[in-house]
Amino acid sequence: MKDKTIYAVVDIETTGTSTEKDKIIQFACVLVQNREIINHFSTDVNPLQKIPKHIEQLTGISNQQVAMAPYFEDIAPIIKTLLSDCVFVAHNVYFDFAFLNSEFKRSGEETLVMPCIDTVELAQILYPKSQGFRVADLAEYFDISHENPHQALSDATVTAEIFIQLHRQIETIPYVTLKKMAELSVYLGVDNHLLFQEALKNKESHPLNQLLDQVKTIDMVSLKIKNYQFQEKKVESDLVYPVNLEEKEALLNGEFSFRDEQIKMMDKIAAFVANSPEKKNLMVEAATGTGKSLGYLFPLSFNLRKPITISTSTIMLQEQLLEESIPQLETIISREVIGLIVKSSRHFIDLHRFYQTLLAEPNHQKQYIINQMAVLNWLRETETGDLDELNLNKNHLFFEHIEHRGLHTLKKDSLFFEEDFLRFLEVKKQVADLILINHAFLCEDSFRQESLLPESSILVIDEAHKLVHTLEDKQLVRVSFRRLYSLLKKMREIDDLKEHAPTLKNTDWLHQLELLPILSVEGRDDLQWLETFMMSTSGLSTSHPEKDMSCLGEYSEWPIAMKKNVKELMTIIREMNEVIDCVLVPISGLMKQLNGADLFTWLEYANVLTAFKEESQKLIAYFKHEENEQTRLIGLEKQHLVLKAINFEKISIQETTWYNKFDKLIFTSGTLQLDIASDYFENQLDLPEPEKLLLGENFCYENQAELLVVTDFNDQDSGNFKKYIAYLAHSVRDIYLSQTKSMLVLFTSHQVLQAVYQELNNELAQEEVELFAQGITGTKEKIAKRFAQSSGGIILGANSFWEGVDFNLPDLDIIVMTKLPFDPPKRPLIEAKYRYLEQQGKNPFYDEAIPQAGSRLRQGLGRLLRSETDKGIVVVLDSRMTLSSYSTKLLNYLPKGLKVTNHSLEETLAEMTRFFTEK
Repeated sequence: MKDKTIYAVVDIETTGTSTEKDKIIQFACVLVQNREIINHFSTDVNPLQKIPKHIEQLTGISNQQVAMAPYFEDIAPIIKTLLSDCVFVAHNVYFDFAFLNSEFKRSGEETLVMPCIDTVELAQILYPKSQGFRVADLAEYFDISHENPHQALSDATVTAEIFIQLHRQIETIPYVTLKKMAELSVYLGVDNHLLFQEALKNKESHPLNQLLDQVKTIDMVSLKIKNYQFQEKKVESDLVYPVNLEEKEALLNGEFSFRDEQIKMMDKIAAFVANSPEKKNLMVEAATGTGKSLGYLFPLSFNLRKPITISTSTIMLQEQLLEESIPQLETIISREVIGLIVKSSRHFIDLHRFYQTLLAEPNHQKQYIINQMAVLNWLRETETGDLDELNLNKNHLFFEHIEHRGLHTLKKDSLFFEEDFLRFLEVKKQVADLILINHAFLCEDSFRQESLLPESSILVIDEAHKLVHTLEDKQLVRVSFRRLYSLLKKMREIDDLKEHAPTLKNTDWLHQLELLPILSVEGRDDLQWLETFMMSTSGLSTSHPEKDMSCLGEYSEWPIAMKKNVKELMTIIREMNEVIDCVLVPISGLMKQLNGADLFTWLEYANVLTAFKEESQKLIAYFKHEENEQTRLIGLEKQHLVLKAINFEKISIQETTWYNKFDKLIFTSGTLQLDIASDYFENQLDLPEPEKLLLGENFCYENQAELLVVTDFNDQDSGNFKKYIAYLAHSVRDIYLSQTKSMLVLFTSHQVLQAVYQELNNELAQEEVELFAQGITGTKEKIAKRFAQSSGGIILGANSFWEGVDFNLPDLDIIVMTKLPFDPPKRPLIEAKYRYLEQQGKNPFYDEAIPQAGSRLRQGLGRLLRSETDKGIVVVLDSRMTLSSYSTKLLNYLPKGLKVTNHSLEETLAEMTRFFTEK
């Protein structure tokens, strides 16, 4: 393309998405030339139809505004003249270009025929680490002001600036990488390849510019040069923990200050590690605002002869430790502390496998090509090779092709052996002081053939209250019939395997492999018969999607034909697994001789065989009825049967392979329930004889907060779903409008949340209220970000929103709890656990349900206060909080000093006004 090319960046606003029924209400075009905006044009358009209310709310464009605007027919010639001889650019160009052409056709004009460029695809390729690819997301990523979202001129202007940024970014790509990207780009949608080909020509005409590329080039792949300076880590002499306050303050040098409760935590951990050889476990309950991370990092930093492992509940908390807490620690102790996030191998790219995708014939599937180009571009920037850096759909087949399978799969003769990211991670492990993992990685270690945990003497489990749920989740075995059908189908598709191994000879193992399609057909028939019997007999339905296996009666009482069918199915599965065991080794040897498409055809088939063996072995184990200690459930997912099994006896920290790897374990959380002398946590984990430390509250709840229980609506009335939803929506609306402060509404049911959202969306239509709903208006992370940008509003959240520290949420003034957070007692898995507890001589309600609900109440409350100057109100729309027979036990879980009172809704509104105006 020549430098004189003019790009017409277009945005339209419409009455809807249908090109047949809907019409344009705004058109805007911004002209770009030589990476600069040179002109713009915009106009309202009279659609000759009413603008829907939701479109008016979204765009701010009213019927009154467009009433005197020109019709599209009047401006069609102007638009065509404007766009002539230009390249058409839009964010999701497929929509704008098609819609515009439909309007031209309707107006009797010839449709547009011109090159088109889509900035969405370009952004995914060139900035794959962006948090999102909407105009607003990219504007934030590039720090571009976007004052009037969903106004055509504002959107077109911002899109033009994004396009300029994208165009410039292409020019920075190293020559060899750009050459390959230009080859791949012809398979993209529309005409995005024009930009890559133009940039390649410029590179070819200016070869000296290649000297500026600060990358290591291997064939067509450009890699950021790895920094090995960490290997020069100085050997520090042992430092002595500062016992008294004066010594600690001397370290701080006036830049920081430790809180009283934080110091107690530090001193206890230092003493536990140094002076308690007979004790293995320490529990520390640290309330919100304690400074928990530094509370354990500081004392442990004086004991770094071996690396210390820290397990958190989420990857986000790992990143917070790495990016915020560890740098703060380094400043305090005046020495370098190397932190390293460790994940399983499949989180990382296998450079050799990725290279093979580039050698293969291009995959004509557009998203595959976008992913290839995005990774090519990303590799010149990433230091870790961690695929989690990419905001792309990891469920795509491409990522199955390139994800790492472990160090044992590496080929020493590969071009990329020395540059492998997993090998680089192993080198960094050798010098790391702090190894950061998450609970899932920790618990999965018990199920790995080879442990991935580093050698370490101390393990800190942060957010420890979540460890129990992770242990339970890892113990829960699931068998999906839908997945089994899919695998059986893929096992039959071996006709083209020979074509992808030209040198393959007529070997014995190949004859065995040819048995699998025959056996898979027989297995599928038996599996379908079993599924039909179990679903029809149990009465599973969308309204009752999960039941206990006992609903099918004793296995010995099943029809003889069905028992015979099960026996035949198990025999077929065992025969198939014997064949799989015989062929996997020679297939692995064959793949070492293959490249490109041939390699991936056999790789995918080997993955299918491995996956079938794993899934089918779980099915065999499920029907071993002599294992009576297992709880067995059946469920319905996507119209197919799912079997679930769990052994509650094995949910014990002492049953794991990793517990005995560590000399010391420190469990810390804000909700370990030590303040009520509870042994709930250690009983759940089967944790032997822990030491305990309960830290005091950091906030004065007596002055900073109140909890108001609304008693208008009795719990028994909630059986009327429609009435209950109306009550909740009415209450939330009135509470918000009475104060117009930042508000979080917590639900225990997504169904109720969705219904309340619909009701509130209608009731607040005339108010300027930002309404966010989990799973409806975005993920929790995106909602938190938009909530901060909008300076408040209402968030409707469930599950993870009860948690106080999973992600950053701006300051809140009001938290509304719609219902006490009990687990659904009729859910089969919960029922099964309660039965198990009864067998252990325990009371399920008081020993399990109450502690669980109390912990969640405390976690939800943890959202309210973040500093000593914060203040806020908690409103509970469930009278059981104070009026039930067990209310005293629930209230014991709340912070001491928190005032709890009962009110009608009207009295609640008045009390809230008094609280926020008088205090």
